[in-house]
Amino acid sequence: MTHEEVYQELERDRESISNWWHHTLLSQRRRAMKTTKFPLILSFEHVSPRRNIYIFTTRIFDKRMKRILTGILVPRRTPDGWSAYTTWLAHQKLISPIVILPHALKRYAERCGVEKTGLDLITHFFTINNHFADSHNQRIVGKSVRYNGEEHVASCVNEGILLGQQQGDLLVCRTFITYDMCSGLQQKVLDERRKEIYTDEEMYKNIRKCYN
Repeated sequence: MTHEEVYQELERDRESISNWWHHTLLSQRRRAMKTTKFPLILSFEHVSPRRNIYIFTTRIFDKRMKRILTGILVPRRTPDGWSAYTTWLAHQKLISPIVILPHALKRYAERCGVEKTGLDLITHFFTINNHFADSHNQRIVGKSVRYNGEEHVASCVNEGILLGQQQGDLLVCRTFITYDMCSGLQQKVLDERRKEIYTDEEMYKNIRKCYN
């Protein structure tokens, strides 16, 4: 199954997972009302009727739950290991498709000292590195950079940089480097983008604008 076909299958899950997500959020109202620190970050797992595993990371920004941003990750087993298909759920629409291949996750674990594998590693990465770019935010995903003699598109996240190639509407990330692995002009370009990585609150506002 190609990456595009995976996302087509996930689109067929959209109504089902949107309904499940809405019901799950309603069950968290009491927790949101009692918390004193925002954003309140919650993680959920769900298996769709099509037997796809979904991992939700929801950020709630206020007690009345009027401002919510939910990231969605779908792990898929491949011959090389686990790949991660990511997107965001805003206004019950799926946006920002990014595919993280097994090699990128392996390099992330090695270079950030994370002693986890498989689904645990994917969940760990997704919970910490929430600042993925979307197609409306060219400040984070923009000019290509050279790494190991090849041109890559860079997606800056909290702990480093995902490098890959744009394939149609998808960004397919093939490796991961830390910020201190960059040098020279490459370091300057990526440092500028790193400064512009959105906070949780800013990212909520940015995605919200896309659907107003």
